[in-house]
Amino acid sequence: MKKLLFIMLAICICLLAVGQNDTPKVSLDEVAISPPAFTGIKNYVDFSNVDANYLQRYLSENIQYPEKAERCGREGTEVIKFNVNVQGKVTDIDIVNGVCPEIDDELIRVLESTNGMWKPGIKDGIPVAMEQEVSIVFSLSGNAEETNEKFLKVATSCFTQGAECFFEKGKSKKAERLLTRGITYMLYDQSLLLVRGLCRYERGNVAGAREDWSCFIGTGNY
Repeated sequence: MKKLLFIMLAICICLLAVGQNDTPKVSLDEVAISPPAFTGIKNYVDFSNVDANYLQRYLSENIQYPEKAERCGREGTEVIKFNVNVQGKVTDIDIVNGVCPEIDDELIRVLESTNGMWKPGIKDGIPVAMEQEVSIVFSLSGNAEETNEKFLKVATSCFTQGAECFFEKGKSKKAERLLTRGITYMLYDQSLLLVRGLCRYERGNVAGAREDWSCFIGTGNY
């Protein structure tokens, strides 16, 4: 029986806050841009509009909860970026927020199986490569309400322990590890992002700190 109970998608194109929806084009500086669209059809050549639900349906039907991840109770929000090139193939896959290596590998496997199933992005009538970002919630709970309650509880515990380690005990490395685990459950929680940014800054990871603080103020993406 499949254990992947919830798939929640958040799709971004490049640095634009646009996704696959019923509005096929976004105007930016008077340049018409159409994002890539998943078709579910190999060697797709028709450039007509595509149902935005195809990708969610495909992932739901093909992703299997890895046995080891299920056995170890690994849950959280996986975020992955990739490019869709002009041939409709997935390239440059990058795990932005990983739950565990087994889930990383499973998501990469399924995304790679979509090669040739994408309608490429269009800029001024010309196919161009564009970046996509997909967020997927992996949960072993029975429903969305249980998942939300559990994820909030774990994230809150991680924040409490992480903040204590950082502010009271001065253990920034352990604090960052706890806060990172919390962020896996509550990806955009501002408290977790703010304090992890402080941990990263203290440990010399200025780029990581800026990334967290950009997400904190809403100017960055995972």
